[in-house]
Amino acid sequence: MRSTSRPSLWNLNYSLTLLGTFSFFGSFFYLLSVLPDYIDEIGGEAWHIGIIVGGFNVIPLFIRPLVGRWSDHGHRLRMMQISLVVFAGSLLLMVWSEDVWSLLGLRVVQGIGMAMFPTAAGSLIAEIVPMPRRGEGVGFFGMATSLSQMAFPALGVVIAQVGGFDAVFIVSAATALISILIVLPISEPSGVARRTRITLAGLMPRPAVFPMLIFLTVTFSFSAASAFLPLLSDERDLGNVGLYFLVGGAFAVVTRPAAGRASDRFGRVPVILPGLIISALGMWTLTQADGLPVMLLAGAFGGVGLGSAHTGLFALALDRVSDTQRGGATAVFQYAWDLGGLIGSGALGFVASAIDVQTVFWVAGVVIFAGSAGLLFGHSVGWTRSHRDRVARPLLPAIGLVSRPSAQRGTAPALPQSKPDLRT
Repeated sequence: MRSTSRPSLWNLNYSLTLLGTFSFFGSFFYLLSVLPDYIDEIGGEAWHIGIIVGGFNVIPLFIRPLVGRWSDHGHRLRMMQISLVVFAGSLLLMVWSEDVWSLLGLRVVQGIGMAMFPTAAGSLIAEIVPMPRRGEGVGFFGMATSLSQMAFPALGVVIAQVGGFDAVFIVSAATALISILIVLPISEPSGVARRTRITLAGLMPRPAVFPMLIFLTVTFSFSAASAFLPLLSDERDLGNVGLYFLVGGAFAVVTRPAAGRASDRFGRVPVILPGLIISALGMWTLTQADGLPVMLLAGAFGGVGLGSAHTGLFALALDRVSDTQRGGATAVFQYAWDLGGLIGSGALGFVASAIDVQTVFWVAGVVIFAGSAGLLFGHSVGWTRSHRDRVARPLLPAIGLVSRPSAQRGTAPALPQSKPDLRT
């Protein structure tokens, strides 16, 4: 029976981390709805859009594992601050980028900030949130991103219409600088991991890979919306695509805390699976969009799906590693954003050029649906079991979808000692 007492979640460190995350992603989301049009204005083609929109994902592929390790050794705040300085400088330099290749270079530099801040902030959240409320704490952390998605893409369109693209770049840079002031008062917890020799397993904890791969199917589809929805809107006169992200963000904001609490109570998989299915439905709805209402309906599906899947999968990635690997697990999980943007934008850019823009969203939905099947298979073979559960019960298979986080269970029964099943 669950205890009625709940450990405290909200404090100054947690609140400022959420606010700083909201502001950081705001500086990024200003560009979401206007960057494809800017690329088109300076002479870029459809495949240029895919590469430039996803170009900033190259650098994080190499940096994130190191950021995760540094996070586990107590350098989270330092990395958050450095990333904001880098982000602000590269955003401001976009004012002078008038060809696709200089723009691509600046997007790659922005990848440094995108690698460092979300990884370090996610690691900090994992450190300060009590285990029995991990899903809920992660849900509110994700909600900060969703609030940015809800507000800033549409605001970016308005700024571009009033002051032009340069005004968007300047406001984005200023927002990144404001974020520095927000995170300065945060006090990082003193407990850090013991320094050990650098190994691949230490940089990239293997148990976190499976949740990352499932979330990769969602980020693949997100790249479709961010890179090619403006083009679909131009073809079909759907209206301000910023409203799609506004609605999606609003539904994700409502969904994330509820999904987090539900995952704490019922387990991660019963929250993740519906999220994946709804995300696929959102992509397929876009293929039928013939006006603003249908586009907004697709945005609602996308928000509910992303909010549920991301919250459950991030909590699952943290569940599956030891306490000294939270930074590494966060880095591995964030890989889904990098790979989804890089592979999704590039591959779907060629789909758009070779076939048409509508097919991009058909393909994205199929990929997410395949992720649902992968989740069910992984659960059946034990790839969704927590670290504590695997240590306490190394021989027991995962049975059924409802598998509560082990911190909420009673003490595991004594079992004969045996070699842990390394496959999980």
